[in-house]
Amino acid sequence: MRKKFIILTTILSLICIFLTINIFSEKAHAESVYMRVITEETPFYQNADDINPLFYLPYTYYVKVLESNASVTHVECYGNGGTAAIDGFVPTDYLFKDDLAVENPYVVLSITTVGTAVLYEDFTLSNPVQYIFADRELNYYGSLNHESGKIFYVSYNGRLGYVKEAEVFPFSIPNHPNELTFLTPETPTPTPETPNSATDGVFGLKVAIIVCLIFAGVVALFFALGKKQNQTAATAFYDENDYE
Repeated sequence: MRKKFIILTTILSLICIFLTINIFSEKAHAESVYMRVITEETPFYQNADDINPLFYLPYTYYVKVLESNASVTHVECYGNGGTAAIDGFVPTDYLFKDDLAVENPYVVLSITTVGTAVLYEDFTLSNPVQYIFADRELNYYGSLNHESGKIFYVSYNGRLGYVKEAEVFPFSIPNHPNELTFLTPETPTPTPETPNSATDGVFGLKVAIIVCLIFAGVVALFFALGKKQNQTAATAFYDENDYE
């Protein structure tokens, strides 16, 4: 009897652990929230209180939400196609959650130098950090207007910085293949949504607790039935001669 009890307890414990892990792994997967760039001049700041943007994000593409409030959203962008992921801040009003399936959120684009180009550390183009030969591919992040013309924020050999538009071959960025739902007349003014990770966490915890309580109830019931059987076995048989 004790052996059966140990086996049943082990099985139910494994089921409880599996369900709990599955619940929280699904929750973690579902927490990836993307919001869409809905203007051609959506600023991306390195710090939340910066005045000058690092660059303007590609129109119609997405950023991954890390944390959001009414005024500013902490986001991550890129991270595929060889372009290193970077995090920064975007004014929340410039982003829109369209609830569409997002398979390829970021623009994957390499731009090529025409001749020898200069990689600058800052948007004022006053601090050159590297010279780049012709026909070298740079990973594109976004663009910025400068008094000398448009400049592009890029990465090359692990270094981030700016190059002038005149130093790379002309290129264009197609719109993201997802439908532009934020342009339809019936769509109301975009209202940013904050990921409800706290509610999701409480729900997952409640489910895990319920599963464990069920497990505990089954174990208690099994133990009680076993004890009752033992008591019945102890009193069901007697010798009539005991009463003579």
